[in-house]
Amino acid sequence: EPQWSPDGSSIAFSSDRSGTYDIWEVALVDGEARRLTNGGDNEYGPAYSPAGDAVAYVTDGTSTGVWIRSSLGDTERVADTYSVGSSLFGVSWSPDGSRLSYNVQSYGSSQIRIVPVSPNVGSEQILSDVDEDVFPFRASWQGSQLVYTADGQIRARLATGGAASEIPFEATVTLERPTYRKALRDFDDSSSRAVQGIVSPAVAPGGDRVAFAALGDLWVMPIGGDPVRLTDDAYVETDPMWSPDGSRLAYASDRSGMLQIWVHNVESGEMQQVTNDGGGVPVWSPDASEIAYVVSGGRVSDIRIISLSTNVSRTVRSGLNNPGRVSWSPDGEQLAVSAHWRYSTRFREGVNKALLISLGRVAAQDADDTADADQESTTKGGSVTYTPAFSGDVEELPEPFLQTNERWLEFFPHGSVGTRSTDGPVWSPNGRLMAYVSTGVLWVIPVTPGGDPLGPPRRLTNELADDPTWAGDSESIVYLTTDRLRRVWLTDGRIEDIPVALWWQRSTPTGRVVVHAGALFDGVSESLHRNIDIVIDGNRIVRVDPHDEALHVGEIVDATDGVVSPGLIEMHTHGDLASGEQLGRTWLSYGITSIRIPAGDPYDVVEARESIGSGRRIGPRIFGTGGTIDGSRIYYSGAPSLASSAQVALEMERAAALRYDLVKTYVRLQDAVQRRVITEAHALGMPVTSHELYPAVANGADGVEHVSGTSRRGYSTKVTALNRSYQDVVQLLAQSGMTITPTVGISGGYALVTVDDPSLFDDPRVTTFSPSAPQAVRLRGDLETSRRLVQDMASTLRRVVEAGGVVVMGTDS
Repeated sequence: EPQWSPDGSSIAFSSDRSGTYDIWEVALVDGEARRLTNGGDNEYGPAYSPAGDAVAYVTDGTSTGVWIRSSLGDTERVADTYSVGSSLFGVSWSPDGSRLSYNVQSYGSSQIRIVPVSPNVGSEQILSDVDEDVFPFRASWQGSQLVYTADGQIRARLATGGAASEIPFEATVTLERPTYRKALRDFDDSSSRAVQGIVSPAVAPGGDRVAFAALGDLWVMPIGGDPVRLTDDAYVETDPMWSPDGSRLAYASDRSGMLQIWVHNVESGEMQQVTNDGGGVPVWSPDASEIAYVVSGGRVSDIRIISLSTNVSRTVRSGLNNPGRVSWSPDGEQLAVSAHWRYSTRFREGVNKALLISLGRVAAQDADDTADADQESTTKGGSVTYTPAFSGDVEELPEPFLQTNERWLEFFPHGSVGTRSTDGPVWSPNGRLMAYVSTGVLWVIPVTPGGDPLGPPRRLTNELADDPTWAGDSESIVYLTTDRLRRVWLTDGRIEDIPVALWWQRSTPTGRVVVHAGALFDGVSESLHRNIDIVIDGNRIVRVDPHDEALHVGEIVDATDGVVSPGLIEMHTHGDLASGEQLGRTWLSYGITSIRIPAGDPYDVVEARESIGSGRRIGPRIFGTGGTIDGSRIYYSGAPSLASSAQVALEMERAAALRYDLVKTYVRLQDAVQRRVITEAHALGMPVTSHELYPAVANGADGVEHVSGTSRRGYSTKVTALNRSYQDVVQLLAQSGMTITPTVGISGGYALVTVDDPSLFDDPRVTTFSPSAPQAVRLRGDLETSRRLVQDMASTLRRVVEAGGVVVMGTDS
């Protein structure tokens, strides 16, 4: 949001470098930036006055309004008359400096307003028409006229009011729509193939065995030997972790109905359910008396600890945005975890930092105790000190939800520590190091017993790394890389493969089945077909004909009282192992026989594909991918924070090795990098989808997710605040052949449908699989406005289809 000063000597801009967005100014003569505002809320959208002696800007939060800062540093709010929850954009000065125009958006409304700089020379006025869809951009004053964009048009209107006139505008867009051969899945191939869905491998304290989840069960494998199956059922088992003595495994399983923490005695085979409040990613305390775990509720999670002697659990941290697996300090007094850290409240994206939580039982030790640690550091007077390479404002950023027993660890500035999954930070058993994944590869950093960094991090791999776990002697780390297990030795950096001799085969039905349908919906006709026979040979439908007794050879399925439909394809869902075994049955209960997962943990997705494909679990066919290809700032857990082009190459290597079905680029990825990803994905036969329409469509992207979706630009290129899209959006989609998955349901559509028909909540599929659905569905605003917003969004899809475009359906569930 930069703007030149009138004399061209300075540039005003907004920046979050100090913990909230503030207005800054940089002088071209020396390049020095100075902060002009320092409020507690976000200040952005600066605009110099014509004389250059003041800067206007807008704010959010408790100070929401239009403000002016004079050259003397005085600030004054000149506009604050709008509803709670409004957002302001696009401040612009009149040529004489007496008035300001700006855009205010609230639920179902977007207006352009004019406010006098001095309250003594008039009052604020709404310039736009009642239902005008004003875009959130800075208007241009042309004498007494205001030129702005609204309703898909460029308009001019007298600042004193009156009717608007339209200024014709057109642009020619060139679309590069490359042709490529798409990779196909062979559903007839039942040959034996190596298992790639290795989930959460964990090395035993003795360094001689590895536990992991695969093909729906838990396995323990002697290093150099064959895997041994520990569980043998259709339920989900995941995230195993060894007890300190190596005799037991804690893990998560839904065998009691929902995901809970269980303990398995490796020698006796005895299994015990530990929790009743849910939970995943368990980790033993150093003395094996407690287990820490994470309980997720949507995107907000708790970190809890349960005592194995009393079965009493306590919450040590709540309200985190899906943190990763915790790691205990060797003395059992602290927990380290990858947690989301936002730069400001204006945008949701941030980085993942190591959060240290003190359990408050003993004080942390002195740094002197680690003077002999293996580290790169300077020693003064017996104590070890470490000065980070960066000492700017980022180290002093406030965290509004930080508790008194917590602190952030700064491993390196602006970088992510883990993906808030099972990739660190992980304390070494001797307490001297923490291991973690960042920029896609494995690192260690020396730390004090209290967890504070003592020196710069050390890179251990040049390949992708996931799921690092320490051997008990702290001399080696076992990790998952791309499509195999490996171990790295810290003494000499040597890396060795750990072969996993585990195989699977596709379960392909054989024989003849005839379904006698009382009615058939074919997805094309307006009416049902009656009394139909569907003949299935193996895994193919070979005939769909009017009922004929002569066809009734083989297994007969009597569906004369039902309606048979083609299997539905869910094109946007994110279910993972944490959703449990029932998720597959949920999809099938709605007639969904194929799903597309546009973002997920890559090994969870492959595990589900192999478990369902082999017949181990029941569920639909899965077409999926791994984490999003995003920028350095991220929001969702499990999403890699990409810091360099080299990391993009590593992610594409994984996509090829794990045979992704698609690639999803995300909100913060630069357009040039997205173009590179599209080219490389197409070379592998993989389509690419994203939230972006343009320039993604011009660069060859195959699909776009959501009519309304987050964008790094601060606004959507597809839809306005009033849920309206215009001719450019419709034509880009229709003429390019790009698919759009609208997900209107999460933009108020589903809530509106249930208001109109509450009996939907009585559906046995809802009461069985999603009994809390009624409490989770709410209209954001009044019914009339909500209905209008949903209808306007849905009308875009109708126009896309009428223009020859392709709309595919998904829920984003």
